[in-house]
Amino acid sequence: MTSHYRRPDVRQEEDVVPWKTILAVAFAVVVIFVVLGLWSWMLLHGREAELRPSGRSAERSQEISLPRGEVAGVDQRIFRREAMGEEGIGTALNHRKREELGRFGWADRERGLVQIPIEDAMNLVVEESR
Repeated sequence: MTSHYRRPDVRQEEDVVPWKTILAVAFAVVVIFVVLGLWSWMLLHGREAELRPSGRSAERSQEISLPRGEVAGVDQRIFRREAMGEEGIGTALNHRKREELGRFGWADRERGLVQIPIEDAMNLVVEESR
């Protein structure tokens, strides 16, 4: 049951958005954010200077001390072809291993195990699985 009762002495106020107050609060929030960001950056910078008096990171000092062609302690030059056309040590080793995987031979004579080329072995496995 609704009543349509109205009081003539009571009126609704105009809807007014207090833009100045909203902008002041937004500005205050941005200023607080910037101040806290600068403060945390200064704390971090001070703590870093305290822990690293030289000002250099460990990674950068390692980069400087590594000889050219060395990455993560591994000499990468062994995998490159030299200017004279010779293979590097790593490339030669990989080539020799590929040759071993591609030939016939005895793996263990006493047990009767033989070695066959890897391509043939993969084809046999595929045929057996069918």
